[in-house]
Amino acid sequence: MPWDEANVARLKELWDQGLPTAQIGKLLGFTKNAVVGKAHRIGLERRPSPIRRTAVKPDRKKARSPIVPKLNFEAIKEEVEEEVPKPQQIFQPVVKNLFTKHTKRGCEWPEGHPEEIDFKFCGKDRFEDKPYCLDHCAVAYVIPEKEEVEKQNVIQRI
Repeated sequence: MPWDEANVARLKELWDQGLPTAQIGKLLGFTKNAVVGKAHRIGLERRPSPIRRTAVKPDRKKARSPIVPKLNFEAIKEEVEEEVPKPQQIFQPVVKNLFTKHTKRGCEWPEGHPEEIDFKFCGKDRFEDKPYCLDHCAVAYVIPEKEEVEKQNVIQRI
C-alpha cells in the first residue's frame, strides 16, 4: 500500500495526537518502521525515545564481575590447628632416573572388541623391541614380496 495524500494527512493527525508509531502503523496498514521513516522524510516533530535512559551509565566491568561470597575458612582453620597439633612433614620430591629403561609391558595385541566386557591384550613377552609377541609380530609385520608370492599361489590353485 503506497503512501498517498490521505495516508500522509492521517499520519500527521495521529502523530500530533501522540500515538505510538506501532499503533499508527496498525491504523494505517503500515509497519512501525514505515511510519517512522515517512514521519522523518516529511519532517514531523521528533519524539523522545520510549527507552528510559539512566542519568549515570552503569559500570560494565562491575556488572560482569561475579559476586564472590566471603567465607570464614580462615577462622575455622585456626580453631582446628589449635586443637590437633600436626607433626611437620618434610617434602621430598620423587626423583626419576631418566637413564634406566622402563620395564617392558606385555604384548599389546588386542583380543576382542574394546566395547566388550572380556576385551584384553595378549600380554605375552614382547619380541625384541616390538610391541607384540613373536606370534603376533608374524601377523603384523609381513614382507610384501612374500605376501605377493602367497597371493599368486592362491590364484594358481583356483
